[in-house]
Amino acid sequence: MRFLGRVPFTIALLATLIVVGILVGGFTTSITEADWYETFAYGVPSFADGRWWTTVTGTFLVADPWGYLVLLLTAAGVGWLEFRRGSGRAAAYFFGGQALAVIGSAIVIAGFAEMGSHWAEALVTQVDVGPSGGVFACIAAAAATLWSPWRGRALLILTAFTLVSVLFLGTVADLEHAMAVGMVLLINAGSFSKPTLREQRYVAFVMIIALTVVQIVASIVPTYGPFGMTQVGGTDVFDVLFDTVVAVVVATGLRGGYRAAWVVAVILASLNVLIGAFSVFVIAHPELFGGPTDYDDREGLAFAAATGFLWAVMLVWLLACARAFRARLRRRLSGDRGADRPGARIDEVRHVVQTVGGGALSWMATWRDNRHYFGSDPETVVAYQTHQGVALVLGDPIAAPEKLGATLTEFIDTAERAGFVVCVFGADAAARDALPEGWHALQVAEDTIVDLPGLEFTGKKWGAVRTALNRGERDGVRFRLASLATEPRSVRAQISEISEQWVGDKGLPEMRFTLGSIDEALDPAVRMAIAESADGTVQGFLSWLPVYAPGGRIRGWTLDLMRRRDGGAFPPVMEYLIGSSALAFRDEEAEFLSLSGAPLARSDSPDDERQIEVILDKLGGILEPAYGFRSLHRFKQKFNPRGEPMYLLYRDGADLARIGVGLVRAYLPDASVPQLVRAGFSIGK
Repeated sequence: MRFLGRVPFTIALLATLIVVGILVGGFTTSITEADWYETFAYGVPSFADGRWWTTVTGTFLVADPWGYLVLLLTAAGVGWLEFRRGSGRAAAYFFGGQALAVIGSAIVIAGFAEMGSHWAEALVTQVDVGPSGGVFACIAAAAATLWSPWRGRALLILTAFTLVSVLFLGTVADLEHAMAVGMVLLINAGSFSKPTLREQRYVAFVMIIALTVVQIVASIVPTYGPFGMTQVGGTDVFDVLFDTVVAVVVATGLRGGYRAAWVVAVILASLNVLIGAFSVFVIAHPELFGGPTDYDDREGLAFAAATGFLWAVMLVWLLACARAFRARLRRRLSGDRGADRPGARIDEVRHVVQTVGGGALSWMATWRDNRHYFGSDPETVVAYQTHQGVALVLGDPIAAPEKLGATLTEFIDTAERAGFVVCVFGADAAARDALPEGWHALQVAEDTIVDLPGLEFTGKKWGAVRTALNRGERDGVRFRLASLATEPRSVRAQISEISEQWVGDKGLPEMRFTLGSIDEALDPAVRMAIAESADGTVQGFLSWLPVYAPGGRIRGWTLDLMRRRDGGAFPPVMEYLIGSSALAFRDEEAEFLSLSGAPLARSDSPDDERQIEVILDKLGGILEPAYGFRSLHRFKQKFNPRGEPMYLLYRDGADLARIGVGLVRAYLPDASVPQLVRAGFSIGK
């Protein structure tokens, strides 16, 4: 009811159309055969006789009973605009768009008829009825209110539809729709910003797909437009199928920004423009070539001329946006001096991290699975991985706070020019706030931070941790911080055994990306927390990654590996290890511990939660039996942490599915398809 209360104009318009339809019998018979039809319909004949008022009367008539399906389009288009912009704006666009569409189309048809256009001469004697011009104006105006990039995409598809309809169907109504959409584009032209690289590629993609669809439709449906007519079977089926395959391949390449696809598209467009121009010349001067003089017999030429016009539009766009199509078939980022190879410049990355400092995930930038982008500023670096055409940035860029936005923007621009979809995984609020305009943030995890200054395990809320520490002392369990690389072989063997046992229980290879392995734990900068029983048996261990402040001081530690011995003699070993580590790092004057974020888990549900976040929360519940994300998150609450949101930063919601696949490959790069399928089935049980 609240919705109905916000669309009174739409309701009144629908009611008027229904009442008029009942009065004239339009719901049961076609009104085009009625004696009064041409008197109340609009068009060139009506205006020539001075019946300008038919612009109003014809608006509320519908020619055929099936035409009342337009009521659904009216409710959707006008109602959508009224709901978003108000009744006054909706009424203005509807009546203004309808009047301009009807009168403007009549002027265009009359003008082309005077110039000898056979198409216009056929239309100049026709009249039309219906509100579709105003409805299309409202749909276009509503699309113009969408947020970027959906606004540009919706208007592009609407423009392509109306333009193709005029060229290949060519009815009075098609011309009216194009006039209405064109009016809205002109009115809103000042609000359009320069399209991004992604949008420039998307426009080229839509254009070539539209041309392919036109060719397919023209082979199975007769068409008639300004350049002439075609009959079913007038185009060769093999040519259509071949062109469709080529177009789909080229369109896919254009969407990725590949230079090779751009070159092929420019060649195709140039050839089709030349053929179209030649066809127009032959149509205008058939006597010079001994061709058919009957206008309706030139269907091949008509089709070539019409498609040549569309190819000309595409050629202009491709040439104007040539800079958007520079990606190589073997994608790599420019300006990174070889650092796009995984692990190529680890020592330089370590230096930047230790000098500039970073957040909880910053030391993960030094892992060898990552590629590294060194931008124009030598004191910045971006760690990323590439999977499924997605450049996944791991955590915040390594940069001083005042350089964060510039570093992020530079990497995004470079990666998108190379043809990658870019996202940042595990970003904090600072990176979110430094996003370029038009980007979005989606919370995907929650970091759990334990502040160390003044930490004491006193009071009821620390009972579980205090109990574990007391039991460890009573059972003779020894805690120590060490460097795994310098540990005796017997200790390293036990740690490897525990880790392999843990991985083997999962049915999948060890997860990567934001989750380290024993190889990363061998880094001398990483601290290993080990719990040993009196006989030297390792009961469990943790690995801690350093978090640097600017200047090289370690200000905190991030938890990475957590492993316990199966069937071990000391059940609360994890509570014992984390509690003992917190006290040890507190004494070293560290500021905090990060217990890391549990993916798809967080402490609360914000009031403004979006639908995609609801879906991810449900997905986390489904994955819980296999990976225990939420149980791990609940376990960490024993240490009374404060939560800090971790975000996925992305430009376009349409990329989320592709980003999701890229994340799966980043976390499970060694998993085979059968393993993933088996894991999916087990999760669903």
